Amino acid sequence: MKNTLALCCDCGNQRSLIASMCPFCGSKETYVEADARWRCHVINLEMNMPLVDQALERFHVQLEKIRGKGLRAVKVIHGHGSSGSGGNIRREFRRAMEDGLWGEGIMEVYFGEILNPNSPQYQSLLQTYPAIKNSITKDMQGNPGITLLLIDKNF
Repeated sequence: MKNTLALCCDCGNQRSLIASMCPFCGSKETYVEADARWRCHVINLEMNMPLVDQALERFHVQLEKIRGKGLRAVKVIHGHGSSGSGGNIRREFRRAMEDGLWGEGIMEVYFGEILNPNSPQYQSLLQTYPAIKNSITKDMQGNPGITLLLIDKNF
């Protein structure tokens, strides 16, 4: 008899449909919509060319909108700056991430440059959260104008 597998909602690893808990993370969560939880929700901070404060407020509002929805991955588009040397939104957003400004909901931060298939951080990400692989699109790989956020399962 073949053992049917599904994705764990919390860690994204494959687990048996009949197991009472995930052998990787111990989660007892249901996993019917696990695939949907790991699809990237997109927050575009540079749309309509806002000022830095407006862009950060947009992020805060959008993050609050996904609270309680069980989403695990967010792609933030902050741009690289029109000069090509790093823009103000990018710089301030990254500073906020490094300072843990929204720490209660954000579990891990991956800047676009490390989302390169050859980087050890990228490989580690895929080993830890294999369900994220299909959500990392080519435009994200190595792109300093985006950031991938992993959201806490309890957020």
